[in-house]
Amino acid sequence: MVKIIIFDYDGVIIDSFPNVHSIYHIICQKLGKSCPDNLEDFKKLYGHSSSECYSQLGFSEEERIKGNRIFKEEILKKDAKPFEGVIEVLKELHKNYKLVVISSSYKEEVEQKLEKFGLLKLFDFILARESHVGRFEKTESIKKIMANLAIKSKEVLLIGDRNVDFIEGSKAGLSNILLVDYGWGYDLKEIPEYKQKILVKNPNDFLEAVKEF
Repeated sequence: MVKIIIFDYDGVIIDSFPNVHSIYHIICQKLGKSCPDNLEDFKKLYGHSSSECYSQLGFSEEERIKGNRIFKEEILKKDAKPFEGVIEVLKELHKNYKLVVISSSYKEEVEQKLEKFGLLKLFDFILARESHVGRFEKTESIKKIMANLAIKSKEVLLIGDRNVDFIEGSKAGLSNILLVDYGWGYDLKEIPEYKQKILVKNPNDFLEAVKEF
């Protein structure tokens, strides 16, 4: 029986990709790189992570650090747009489950936006990136949550929107993983071991989806 639901932030709670795209335009302009103007072209280039995106754009290690610093500065200025229905659904899920956010986004930004929409108080833990240097380890964060709460992996449901969420959740020992169909996008051909129990076309589907686990 699921007792804890771990949410990804970007692409599950917040419709963030347009903001990310616009910030990468700023980063590329400042560092003399070229960023695709079309959102879908940028999404393909972005791939699974910011690290992959930087590689595709030809960033050096020093430029990546500068890019991360610029990104943090700019994302805090952006207005967030929650997906339609997500606020009400999270409030409903909070009645029966412990809720957690684990995200590679900057913690300051995640907490800022969740507070703005009255959602921060619904989450028992927020684990997210705190530095523009280094890589955020979602797998280790999931393990940390399970250890802190003395919870078994079968009692945890991870909700994400990309291949990397499934991969990192699986590495942490989770078998209950749900990828939404409205976020940044995933490719079943790359993760054939993912068991797609139910389609989640919008946040309102969460209330029925969690019953499948």
